[in-house]
Amino acid sequence: MSRSGDILLLADEATGREFRGHLGPRQCAAVEDAYDALFEMGRRRWPTVVLTAPRADFPGLCRAARRLQRDARLYAVCPPAGEPLVRPLVGEALDDYFVHPLTRAELRRLAGGAAVPSPAELARAAGDGPAAARQIARLFEAADSVAGLEACLAETVRAATGAAAEWTDVDRAPAGADPLLLMAGEPPRVLSPRGPLGPSDGLGPFLAMVQQALPALARVARRTETLARLAVTDHLTGLYNRRHFYQRTDEVLAEAGQKGFRATVLLYDIDDFKRYNDTYGHAAGDEILRDTAALMRRITRSSDIVARIGGDEFAVLFWEGTAPRHPGSRPPEDAVALADRFRLAVHAHLFASLGPDALGKLSISGGLAGFPRDGRTVRELLRQADRALHEAKASGKNAVLLVGSENGRA
Repeated sequence: MSRSGDILLLADEATGREFRGHLGPRQCAAVEDAYDALFEMGRRRWPTVVLTAPRADFPGLCRAARRLQRDARLYAVCPPAGEPLVRPLVGEALDDYFVHPLTRAELRRLAGGAAVPSPAELARAAGDGPAAARQIARLFEAADSVAGLEACLAETVRAATGAAAEWTDVDRAPAGADPLLLMAGEPPRVLSPRGPLGPSDGLGPFLAMVQQALPALARVARRTETLARLAVTDHLTGLYNRRHFYQRTDEVLAEAGQKGFRATVLLYDIDDFKRYNDTYGHAAGDEILRDTAALMRRITRSSDIVARIGGDEFAVLFWEGTAPRHPGSRPPEDAVALADRFRLAVHAHLFASLGPDALGKLSISGGLAGFPRDGRTVRELLRQADRALHEAKASGKNAVLLVGSENGRA
């Protein structure tokens, strides 16, 4: 169980040591990596979360932290020069911010918070004995997602009564059926029996106990779902991140080796992105990256894996999951067509953040590498695709090249 003074601090090592020196290591848990901080926020409730600025996409990080920790006191700490970045977030995602170094009064203000009840405490509040604690603890374990929690509760009712029960939105609940449980949300959900309930002496008290614990259980489930999404998502563009792309692509390639289907990796970046970023500012640069990501999502298929793997560099895995239906199928050429369609879409797009007097139309250059011809792992394919990308740059940019050929050249 977390104590009332627990604080999660996202800061570099030196700042973390400073805070822990003032507040005590038992009171302040410090992490250096933003993804590690988001992971910790998904694991448990923190009464106080402190994020140090500046850092990459700090507004997006604050909003993600607020989604995970809706009830926490969320603060930022920044140098004087960082105030223009942080101040607009107060009231939206942040409760307040402090300018570093903090005064004694400000350090005292960071301490405190509300304790998070444990499963056993929830059980004691709603029922008696270790059996109640075990039941609630089982539900917390099932709360890795809302769907998982709902399935566990429906199965508990079935096991106790022999009757099936199902979750529906409130406005779709069966007419005349008394709901067993109500879960708040958008929209609210109810668990209703699908037939007469069999005798069960313990069901009524158990459901009353669960109804009291359900808000906390739902918060855990939703936080875990959000964490799972954040763990694989690039917080700026909404695409998959580098870590997930590497992991998922190697899984697909292993399956491709077993089933005999082909896959193609596209690696691309935005031509002269630094020049646009320097000329129009980082906010415009971020908007370009988001627009580019949205364009790629529009032209890819549901099976394709699209990721931002760093800076203005993106990667896509084109695959369909089945072997070619006939000998004439040409998956690499199909990928070239999709990649070139995307190249043309970027070149034709009017990026609003650049305004009417833009330096010129944006363009991308990319390289394509196919499995198994050019490599059998994600790293091998990216290495080959990077070679083709550099050839596209050397050829005059605004081009997508397949390894070993000039297919797809603009």
